[in-house]
Parts: sequence; structure tokens; C-alpha cells
Amino acid sequence: MADTFTRLDRRKIRVAARGAEDRRKHKRVELQLYGRFLDSLGTEHKCRLIDVSPGGAKVMSKTPPMPEDQIVLQIDGLGRLEGRVLRKGSNWFSLQFSARQRKRDRLADAITWRFNMERLGLEEDRAAPRKQGKGRARLHFADGLSIEADVVDVSISGAAFSCLERPRIGEEVRVGEMKGHVARIWEGGFAVAFMPPSGESANAA
Repeated sequence: MADTFTRLDRRKIRVAARGAEDRRKHKRVELQLYGRFLDSLGTEHKCRLIDVSPGGAKVMSKTPPMPEDQIVLQIDGLGRLEGRVLRKGSNWFSLQFSARQRKRDRLADAITWRFNMERLGLEEDRAAPRKQGKGRARLHFADGLSIEADVVDVSISGAAFSCLERPRIGEEVRVGEMKGHVARIWEGGFAVAFMPPSGESANAA
């Protein structure tokens, strides 16, 4: 009987962990990109993202579609996205994406990269413009030191950089509009943990 309860407890832990991971993956971020959408009649309309997650988005448009409409959304930098309209206002609508998990994972990478490019002042790698973690950034430290480093990877909460400099653990650093501190150092680089930007949207799609 004890073994049964142990297995059940472990199963609950795994289920809870998957649920927490899903919620993190579907965190909304503010990302203002322009695009267009096709409504259920095939008519094209201009639009602009308000916020987005791998699960859905809120979109601004002068001609929002009706709830339950199936639409095709084409956003610069994110590509083609299909989904169902959930709600609408006078100049906005929200929709839930109908994508497979693999495409949602790719979308999560694209959202993360686009979200951080502007805030971190990253220079996009023109040879691979849509790959996450390709580019260079300028980092400014509290003691006045300023360096350039290659971006290894980047997420909403932090980034890893490759360079010859060796900052101290805990040292404050600014990258573009983002502030944070050095969280980890390894051979050939270091990681920075960012402070959350004020007013960042964290609603689930």
C-alpha cells in the first residue's frame, strides 16, 4: 500500500511539474510587431500585436473579427499563425493559436528572440536572422566598464554571453534597456539574470 501511495505522489509531482512548465511556456509578453490577418471570408486586414505567447495573442485592428471566427495571422518576424478568436473589442481581439507543440516551441523561441532584441540592443545575425541566440550585445557594468559580447542564448529572464572578460558574480550589469546581475561564470563566458521590466505582461493566453 505504501508503494502505491508513493507512486501516486510521484505521479502528482510529475503532473504538477508539467502544468507549471506549460504555464511558463504560455506567459504573455508585450511585443509590438506589425502584420495582417485573413478573416473567415478571406478578406485581408492590417493589424499590430499587443502581446503574444506560444498559445495565443492580443491584436490591435480597426476591423476586429467576431468571436469563434477562424483566422490566419501573418506577423512580421513570427510568420503564419492560425487560430480561433476568443474575444473582441472596438479595436482589438484576442485569439488562441491552433498549432502543434513543435510549432509552438519554435514560436516560443521566435517570441523570446524578438522580445529581447530591442530591449537588449542586440545586433541581429544577418546570416541567420531568425535563430535564437545569434548576435552581439554591448554590456555596461556598474564600475564603468563597457564590453561587447556574443550572445550564446537568451530568454525572458536572462542571457548567456561569450567573451574573454571575467566579471564578478553578483556584479550589476545593463544590456540595452535591461538591468540585471552576473549570475554564473564558466570558461569562455558568463550568464546574466535580468530584473523583470516594469509593467511586463504576465497573463496566460
